[in-house]
Amino acid sequence: MKLLVVATETPAAMIGFSSYATPSRRLIAMTWGAEDLGAALGALSNKEADGSWTFPYQVARAQCLFAAGAAGVLALDTPICGFQGSGRLAESCRIARRDGFVGRIAIHPNQVSTINACFTRPMRISRMHVVSLQPSRPNPTPERSASTGKMYDMPHLIAAKRALASAGEDVTP
Repeated sequence: MKLLVVATETPAAMIGFSSYATPSRRLIAMTWGAEDLGAALGALSNKEADGSWTFPYQVARAQCLFAAGAAGVLALDTPICGFQGSGRLAESCRIARRDGFVGRIAIHPNQVSTINACFTRPMRISRMHVVSLQPSRPNPTPERSASTGKMYDMPHLIAAKRALASAGEDVTP
């Protein structure tokens, strides 16, 4: 049996993230729970007036992302509880993907198509940059170089490969 852990439902869980550094082989994904954590803390709200997370929930979200990265498992963002309209959900998914989450938990079937669209869209790093950064490519030509006015290094290669792989693209040179 594979496990998806909701890693932040209590204050005690928030200080226990280091236990995920050596995960079980059964652990495949982590998410965080804003609503349960808010109830455990006695919070009146977990959102700002503009809909963004208040600081304690920004910390929980980041901790979950870091713990998933340390454990080498998928990071899934917490659900958006309102499901009337996809605009806020799409923007939240865009931010989650930008930050490193690879998906999101849905609480209603109407959210699934928006979530799928947001998390399967390839990042805006071209295949040219992925190829040009391959360590096995000596002497890159100008049309295959990373000299575009922005530095591209190994972290960019890794991110681009992940993005292309999630879109079903072959990333072998």
